[in-house]
Amino acid sequence: MADADYDVVIVGGGQKAVVAAMYLSKYGGMKVCLFEERHELGTGWSSEEPAGGYVGNTCSAGHIGWYQGPLYRDFPEFEDYGARYAYTTSPTGTIFDDQSCILQYTAYHDVDPTQEKTAKLFAEFSERDGETWLKLWEKSSKYWLPAMMEWAYNPAKPVTEMDAMERLCMMTPDAGIDPHWLTMTTAQIFSAVFEHPKIQLYGHRVCQSWGFSADDQGMGWASLLSQFAWVPYACYVVGGTHALTHAAFRIIAENGGLAKTSCKVDKILFNGNRATGIRLADGTEISAKHVVTNVDPFQLIFKLIGADKVDDIIPRKLKALAKDWTCIMWYSWALTERPKFICEDTVPDAAYCQGLGFGGEASEGDVEAFINESAERRAKIWPKSLNGLYMYQGYQPGVCEFDQCMAPPDSPEKNFRLQTEQFVLPAWSRSDEEWKAIEKKHADDMIMEISKYAPNVSWDIIAGYVPVTPHFTSRFARNFGAAGNQHVIENFPSQAGKFRPIPEMAGHKIPGLENIYCTGTAWHTFGFANCAQGYNVYKVMADDLDLNKPWDGYAY
Repeated sequence: MADADYDVVIVGGGQKAVVAAMYLSKYGGMKVCLFEERHELGTGWSSEEPAGGYVGNTCSAGHIGWYQGPLYRDFPEFEDYGARYAYTTSPTGTIFDDQSCILQYTAYHDVDPTQEKTAKLFAEFSERDGETWLKLWEKSSKYWLPAMMEWAYNPAKPVTEMDAMERLCMMTPDAGIDPHWLTMTTAQIFSAVFEHPKIQLYGHRVCQSWGFSADDQGMGWASLLSQFAWVPYACYVVGGTHALTHAAFRIIAENGGLAKTSCKVDKILFNGNRATGIRLADGTEISAKHVVTNVDPFQLIFKLIGADKVDDIIPRKLKALAKDWTCIMWYSWALTERPKFICEDTVPDAAYCQGLGFGGEASEGDVEAFINESAERRAKIWPKSLNGLYMYQGYQPGVCEFDQCMAPPDSPEKNFRLQTEQFVLPAWSRSDEEWKAIEKKHADDMIMEISKYAPNVSWDIIAGYVPVTPHFTSRFARNFGAAGNQHVIENFPSQAGKFRPIPEMAGHKIPGLENIYCTGTAWHTFGFANCAQGYNVYKVMADDLDLNKPWDGYAY
């Protein structure tokens, strides 16, 4: 006899799980309980304090304005409960070794909605590139972004059925997409589209921050799309990304949902091919009409279900997935003084650019620096240069309507929060002792590198920091695997959209099994901190179980 009974049990309490629970409890009218192994919900929506009064994000700092779009439409209370976003004038930029600077301005209504300001800055390097930017912006606004939204916020199509992105690329000639782009690498597409080396290299720097490799075939189109449909809408969560978790759980709780933390699930229970509940690590059995999982596909098939219960093509394909690339040194810093960049004399907006990269070797026009870094990482050689360094800065006074909320509010010039990001090697490639030494050395390297561009930055103005390494991430939550991969699996073309994690499971179901649904960062569409996977698994369940559909009448 079961110890408890629910309409839905959700295995895992990460960001995708809490989104699914929001919909299942409020719109599905179901008795829902999340079971999370960690001490708190959220996982990717989590924050830490590098020093008292400062907030840093453990897994995700820069978000995109449409990341939680359906939630703000379907849950008006979400923002009231603390899920608030703010933005700066410039979402991304790159400072080169000669102290020149390229910025891309946000497309929000009060900054640069037509992208003419961005194009004008680009034209200072190349008039033709400024013109190209405006032409592509027009195509993106009219065609690319709407198609991507439809693609992201609907369940994955079967492999044999064309989805919104495929229709855009193959059947919409007015969208201006060169079919050759679909096969290019990131290095190739920026060289093909833009003529000035620094504009090309700026594109590379931004795409490094997405975890894209410079030389992977087929990544070119995703890289270009990110510059127009993602970057201009960049923003950050006021008070840290864990504020989204708190707001989400308030909605779950007030609609009758529950969560059990520090509660590990050991097995999914079946009667034949029908899921009937879960067994916890302490032996407690929980019965449920439906089971939803938010664990990575490896735990799901090999531990919770058992590979013997599924077609043998599924475990074979899962074992072949790439999962060792998006491994990040992700440090949160508390500063008692704002970094003051040398380039601010000519480009003042660099002072509060949300995501700022540094040129390093690449500033001299050497695209090979990005390709070489990829080769080093594939060979498990620690990257020799810091050209992959990316820095997320704090709040810009006068631009957003909210208080600073990421550092003590006395003065943004005195109290400043930033995060640094560098992609490195998987956790399993070094020992525990080696990672401890790397952790401190990397902090020293960060301070030294930033000081080349902002000379006032030194250990004297550091109030504290939280070092997040792949080693830490691999122990933060089991979903990140032995590699400590923040995307769980990579975002390569063969592992995105209808192929994520594999086509047999991309539609949030497992062939041959009933009453069980799966979701998580490793599912369609890609591995970022948006609500798509949690939203889409509810869409699948709503169709199967005839639940309320708040999206009726909307495009997605």
